[in-house]
Amino acid sequence: MSRHVAVLLALVMGCFLAVSSAQARESKEKKEKSIPDVTGVWKGTSDSVAMGRLGHTDPTTTPKFLHLDWTLTIDKQEGRAFFGTKASARGKETVVGVIDGATLYMADDDGAFVGKLTSKNRLVLKYMEPGKESKVASITLYVREGSNDKEETPAAAPAQ
Repeated sequence: MSRHVAVLLALVMGCFLAVSSAQARESKEKKEKSIPDVTGVWKGTSDSVAMGRLGHTDPTTTPKFLHLDWTLTIDKQEGRAFFGTKASARGKETVVGVIDGATLYMADDDGAFVGKLTSKNRLVLKYMEPGKESKVASITLYVREGSNDKEETPAAAPAQ
């Protein structure tokens, strides 16, 4: 009888391991699917204050309020990592980034971004560029181009 119990126990353990393995695979697939796709062309207008040698507007020795139009193009995304370009009428820079849930972290040639997807096609990015040559603090609401996003554009980007 103890041989039957051992065989039965081995069968139960085998089934348990098979189910656990399948559940782990399913959990991993769900996690990978839950990473938002941020590829595409995003457009927005910034609310900024800046001073110094600025690449996207004229230099200034005193703080200046700016409202610049931007195009953020995310060319490629692999899992949580992505890259692309940030462009204004006066310049273009490469950006690299990662996404964690709905939060994005990015870097360009001289500054860093932290942002959040507020919907599938809306993104609020805050940009900081500290330094002796230039200083910038900015917030921009981006909308993905070609989206059928029916949300009204708010008068101000939402507080984060």
